[in-house]
Amino acid sequence: MKILIVDDVAFLREELHDAIERVSPNNEYSEAENYEGAMKLIRENSYDIAFLDVQMPGKNGLEIAQSIKRLSPKTNIVMVTAYSEYAVDAFKLFVSGYILKPVNDKDLREVLDNLRTPIKSENGNLLNVRCFGNFEVFADGKPLTFKRSKEKEVLAFLISLKGATANRNEICANIFEDTVSFEKANINFRQVFSSLMKDLKSYGYEDVVIHSTNVYSIDVSKVSCDYYDYLTGKATPENSYHGEFMNQYSWAEQYVYALENY
Repeated sequence: MKILIVDDVAFLREELHDAIERVSPNNEYSEAENYEGAMKLIRENSYDIAFLDVQMPGKNGLEIAQSIKRLSPKTNIVMVTAYSEYAVDAFKLFVSGYILKPVNDKDLREVLDNLRTPIKSENGNLLNVRCFGNFEVFADGKPLTFKRSKEKEVLAFLISLKGATANRNEICANIFEDTVSFEKANINFRQVFSSLMKDLKSYGYEDVVIHSTNVYSIDVSKVSCDYYDYLTGKATPENSYHGEFMNQYSWAEQYVYALENY
């Protein structure tokens, strides 16, 4: 699970982190100490659960909950407080749970077992990619749509690298080869990549793409792909290679030769 903890007291954030890990281990955590920090994280990431302290300086946990529900309606919200009088206001917001401090494992486990928005299992949350034939991308059996056609092509290029990294120049040379200048190609790439990440985030898959300064790759552990299955001997006859690979992209022709001689 991807979990956000918001509390203005550092050691209380640490205690809650440890408690969650005891009950449900192997999560990804982010922390914030106030409204501004929480909103920055919510705008940049998708979270399965946000644990919010109610009483904090500035905007309190209830106000943070209202903003999270507006920006990320699928995020489960759990209020954490030492004061029970906030329970009615919290449940008016349709939160997933309300836990009194000090947090105990029994209460925490009960909340996690009864979340308002169920969390997909790891296998169910894989981005499904088809490379043989035309390149297509699916989530929950439905094709993903992208605002710009080049977004899909950039994603296809990164998928073809099987987790290896590519820098911006390499991507531009393949995806924007017809652009009149190197500078224009870089501008186009920045716009397309930003739009790609926004679209992936809207579907809950922004963590499929790994990127830092001028380096980009795919987290193959978060992708289900016929090409990957074929190379590892896991492909079924229906999903095996039949002479076509990402047909709509000219740069993908090199892979056809390699696959035919695999």
